[in-house]
Amino acid sequence: MQESTDPRWTRGVDLFNREEFFEAHEVVEDIWNETEGPGKGFLKGFIQAAVALEHHRRGNPRGRRSVGETASGHLRAAAPGSGGLDLAALIADFEEFLARAERGEDPPFPRARRIETGERPT
Repeated sequence: MQESTDPRWTRGVDLFNREEFFEAHEVVEDIWNETEGPGKGFLKGFIQAAVALEHHRRGNPRGRRSVGETASGHLRAAAPGSGGLDLAALIADFEEFLARAERGEDPPFPRARRIETGERPT
């Protein structure tokens, strides 16, 4: 997919992994606005995941819940490997985060692991 080679995508993923969710959403939204075709839904899901995590950080469980559910749907519909990410791991980590947060736990934020390196950023 085109976004995996865009330097803005690399920056957006790095921001997401540094838990700078608002900033990640802003950077990736610029790519989303320029994208047509099948990759657009994946980008929307990634953006919404970042927004849901920002809602959680700001103490807005209703926002986390509603945007998180929509994000999961878009990510689940995306092709494996979209954006050069281990999408299955991202979905599993994100949905586990949502479930644990719903139970009142304070889980660690999910990370987006790149397929090329298999790294899990800290």
